[in-house]
Amino acid sequence: MAYLWCDNSDDISSWRSGLAATTPLYLDTEFMRERTFWPQLALVQVHDGEQIRLIDTTKTSGPDLAPMFQQHTLVMHACSEDLEAIAAFSGDYPAAIEDTQIAAALTGEDMQLGYQKVVQMLLGVDLPKGATRTNWLKRPLSQEQLLYAEDDVKYLPEVTDILRGRLVNLGRESWWREECERLLAQAQAVTAPEKAWRNVKGAGLLQGQALAVLAVLTPWRDRMARERDLPKGFVLKDAQLLDLARSSRSDRGLFSELGLHPKVVRRDGDTILELLAEGRRGTPPEPLPGPPDAHQKKLAKILRKRVGEIAESMNMKPDVLMRRRWLESLIRHPDQVPEPLTGWRHEIVTRPLLELL
Repeated sequence: MAYLWCDNSDDISSWRSGLAATTPLYLDTEFMRERTFWPQLALVQVHDGEQIRLIDTTKTSGPDLAPMFQQHTLVMHACSEDLEAIAAFSGDYPAAIEDTQIAAALTGEDMQLGYQKVVQMLLGVDLPKGATRTNWLKRPLSQEQLLYAEDDVKYLPEVTDILRGRLVNLGRESWWREECERLLAQAQAVTAPEKAWRNVKGAGLLQGQALAVLAVLTPWRDRMARERDLPKGFVLKDAQLLDLARSSRSDRGLFSELGLHPKVVRRDGDTILELLAEGRRGTPPEPLPGPPDAHQKKLAKILRKRVGEIAESMNMKPDVLMRRRWLESLIRHPDQVPEPLTGWRHEIVTRPLLELL
C-alpha cells in the first residue's frame, strides 16, 4: 500500500469531505520533546481504511487537523503521549479514542504490549524499529523514516478487527469502551497547583515545613516550564526541589552548595529565595502516605492472591485487574474506592476484595 504525502490544508480538507462521519481513523503520531515542555508534533499518520496519508504538521496548522480529531473516532496503540501531542498542536484532545493496547490487555495479553509485538503476534509480520529514535522534525524525512511511519498504521485496521472480535466473543467490548473513555479523561485531567508537589519524585520522604516549601516551589517550577516551553528539569530538577525544601538557609550561597546552574541562579535566584521564605511561613500539607505497616502488608498479600485467582479464572494478567497503587488505596480507605475500580471491575474484583477487608 503506497502512502500519500499531505502538506497543505486544501488536500486535507478535500480528503476529509469525502469521509463519512462514522469512519474511524487509524492513527499514529511522531513528535519531539527533548528540550521543550510541550510535545512538538512532527507527523500524523492516518489510515482511513483504504488509504494511508502522512500529514506534515510542519506545513499544516492545528485548525487544519482539529476537525479530523474531533469528528472521528481515533484508533491508536498506546496513545497516552499521542493524545498530549494532538492537544498541544490542535488546541484540544480528541473527542473519542480506541486504544488497541488496552484491547489486547483485556483479551489476556500483557498490559504494556507494544505495537510491533502485537502485529507480529496477530499477523506474523515483523516490523523494523530502526527509525524510532530519529529527528522527526528535520526535513526532508528519510526513506527509512517514511516507511517506518507508514508501517505504524498499515496494519492497525486488521489488528483492531481481530482484537475487537476477541473482545466481542469474551463479552468485554464494553470494558474496552470504558477503559478508553477513562484514558481520555485522565489525559485531560489537570493537577491543581496546590497538589503539584505530590508528583515530585521523593516527595513522600518530606514532612513538616520542608513539605510546605516543596508545595510552594513546585507549582512555580511547573508554571515556568509551561511558560518558557522547557522541560521541568530545565527549570529545577526534582532532586533540586527536594534539596531546597530541606535546607534551612536563605542566602544565595545555598545555590552553589546545591549545584544549581549559574544560569538558573541569575534568572531565578531572587524568586527562589522569596519562595523559600513563603514556604517556611506556610502551613504544611498532609504528607503522602508512608509505607504499609505490618497489618496492611498482610492484607495486601491476601488480596493480591485473590486478584491472581480471579485473573487466572478469566485468562487475564493480574495487573490489568488491579494496580498496586489501587490496592494500597483500597486497603487504607475501603470506603473510598479508586475510580478505576468502579465500572466493570466492581463486581469482578472490587466487591470480592472488599468482602475480605
